Formats: sequence, C-alpha cells, structure tokens
Amino acid sequence: MKRKKKRKVWPLIGTLCLAVAGFLWVQTSREEVYTVETVRDGSNVTRTFETLAEARRYMEGGTNRTLFSPEGEVIDFNGTGIAITPSSTITHLYEDKALSKRQSYVAGGTRLTLLSRGKDHLLVRISGADVYVPAKNMSLFPEAVVKKRGFYEIKDGDVYHSVEANGNLAGKFLVGPTEKQSKKRFYTERVKDVFDSPYQFANIRSKSPYSAEDFDSFLNEIDSPLSGKGSAFKQMEEEYGINALFLLAVAGHESGYGSSAIAQDKLNLFGFKATDDDPSGNATSFDSIEASVQAAAELFATKYVKGPYARGAFPGNKQEGINMFYASDPYWGEKVAGTMYRIDRTLGLRYLKAIQ
Repeated sequence: MKRKKKRKVWPLIGTLCLAVAGFLWVQTSREEVYTVETVRDGSNVTRTFETLAEARRYMEGGTNRTLFSPEGEVIDFNGTGIAITPSSTITHLYEDKALSKRQSYVAGGTRLTLLSRGKDHLLVRISGADVYVPAKNMSLFPEAVVKKRGFYEIKDGDVYHSVEANGNLAGKFLVGPTEKQSKKRFYTERVKDVFDSPYQFANIRSKSPYSAEDFDSFLNEIDSPLSGKGSAFKQMEEEYGINALFLLAVAGHESGYGSSAIAQDKLNLFGFKATDDDPSGNATSFDSIEASVQAAAELFATKYVKGPYARGAFPGNKQEGINMFYASDPYWGEKVAGTMYRIDRTLGLRYLKAIQ
C-alpha cells in the first residue's frame, strides 16, 4: 500500500502572507482624501480632493461648507451651525461686534444658533435675539455635523418647546395655548414665528382676575407647601402693582411652588442670589413666605417695570422683557409663561380672556 504524501502547508502560508502584505501596501499607498460637504436646502453634497490646499480653496469658494480630514475630523468650515457656550461660566451677549454694549447673558452650556463668524466674535441667534458673543472658548459645530436641534411643536392646542442644551437647560416645556394647528416642527429661536405667546408678552403691571381664595384652591389641588398663602401674592399685587398670577407663576417655576430645597430651607421662593455655581449656598434666606413674595414684587416693580433693567414689563425673552436681565436661562420667559397658563387653565382661563 502506498504511503500518503504529507501536505505541504508552508508554501500556502507564504502565499497568504504575500497576499496580506500586498493588500496592506495598496491600502497604505493610497493618497489621503479630503472631503468638503456642502449643506444646501436641507441636503448634503460631498466632494473629495487629493490635497488639503485644493479642498480648502473649494470650501472657501462657497457657503455652508465643511472641510473634513481623511479621518473624518472637521478641519474648518464656513456658514451657519451651532455654538455652545463654555459650561463653567455665563456668557455675555452684546449688541455690537466690538463687544462693547452688553445686551444680556446666558448660562453655561447654552446652544446658540451660529449665523456668521468674525475674527474675535460670533453673530448668533438665541431666544428671539440676534447678538454677538466672544469667539474665544466657544465650541463650534458646522451644519454638516449638527444632528439635534431645539424645536417648537403644537399638540392639542398647546405649544411646547423642546430644547437641546447641556445641563438642566435641556428638556421640553409648555409655552402657551394657540388656535393654530400644525403637525410640523418649528426649528426657530423666535417664538413669534410659531404663535403670539400671549402670557409671555402680557404686561405684568396689571391685576389678576383671581382672588387669594382662588390661588389657595389651586395650591391645595397640587398639594403645594404654599397652600393658604394665596393672600401673600394678592397683597403684593395691591401694594406694588405686580400681577399676582405672574408672581405665583415665577414662584412655581423657581421653587416648584415652595417644594424646592431652597424654598424649604430658606423660604426663598424666587431663587434670590441662587447663582449658577452654588445656588443653594448663595441663596438669600427670608424670615417668612410673605417676606419672600414682597422682595420679589418690590424687585420687579423698581428694577424691571421701571429702573435699570426695564426692557419691557412682561416675561419676554433675550430680545425684550424681564428675561433679558433677570435669568441666565434664555427660555425663562417662556417657562414662566407656560406656568401662568397652567394656573390660569386650572382656574378657568379668566386671565387669558382678559389679555386677548
């Protein structure tokens, strides 16, 4: 019987090694490719270039173009996008590109719509305002890489705002009622592009149609620690002329109707001196709920209706109204408006009927 020949495996291994080496040589010998992506009318058009110089010339010859490295990293871009403010500090908003006339400010981690770039400044849009911010320390993202954006939507006759941001600024909240109907998402920083937002732009130098007993009825219904304190808001309305529904809504927004730690520990319903870096430690202490409501009514009457921060006697946004200087949250005015609406809706919408 013939003996079986041993299979010669070494030549096979050698052949495989040569094939792998050849493949790797082909891969490494390919020239690096730079990509420029153009965003136009909601669609993306991509072109590739063998050299960085060619790619950069093409990028600079158009708008809304992003230059990517061979590894897919953003090298440079022009046109619009998103700018995110430094997370560790507030960012001032300015009326002029020289950054000499301050208009307002926003909290760390705020997403701004980037409109254009200068050497030392950015033109951005936030909460109704087209303003300038320092370019330094901003995180910039071109249109080509922006995946998430804030938007407004209408559901069952109410307008909601979904916000993309860092930290606790993100979320979805009620803004107010509308008779409009739409299934689309509104990608805008101007709430009036969507609806008139009645509570947000109603004069707080007015009287609420509700009594102290009405407010207590609402507070009892939501099981608030402020139950029985409706008279504090009505008394300050009489003394300072600041709408009691607005005062209660601010207290509701800032302290969860008296349930927050600051409200419980310091009887501080409005976040007085509760700075972004240490809200609880820096917050003012009050002797009573009534004293806290009085401090708020006096502040709004003397500093925001009239006085150094008067930019409109309504909750507003970062273009006009109390929100310009009262809060670093760019959507504070919308959130207070939504809270006013919730209270008013529970009590019969008498305030809405009065302001329409």
